[in-house]
Amino acid sequence: MTCEGACCRIAGVVTVDSVGELLRELQPQLESGIDTLDFSGVEAADSAALALIFSSMRYARKSGKSVSCTGLPASLSTLAELYGVSDLLPQ
Repeated sequence: MTCEGACCRIAGVVTVDSVGELLRELQPQLESGIDTLDFSGVEAADSAALALIFSSMRYARKSGKSVSCTGLPASLSTLAELYGVSDLLPQ
């Protein structure tokens, strides 16, 4: 993950094995004001990536901010639809 300005770019694999560390890295970034998560560098993702998004939304909200997502892989959008949460994803 790399952060520049108000955007953090998530890259590589976002699965149950990596999401805990990603969230620990993201938390201070969200508290300091990043407002965009760019998933265009994600090579593979499972449902844990959805948990990462929703947790990020919660952390940002605690700081009075909101977060949007860009570059969501098609597989992640499909998972969100299957779980019935696609309308909750920040655009």
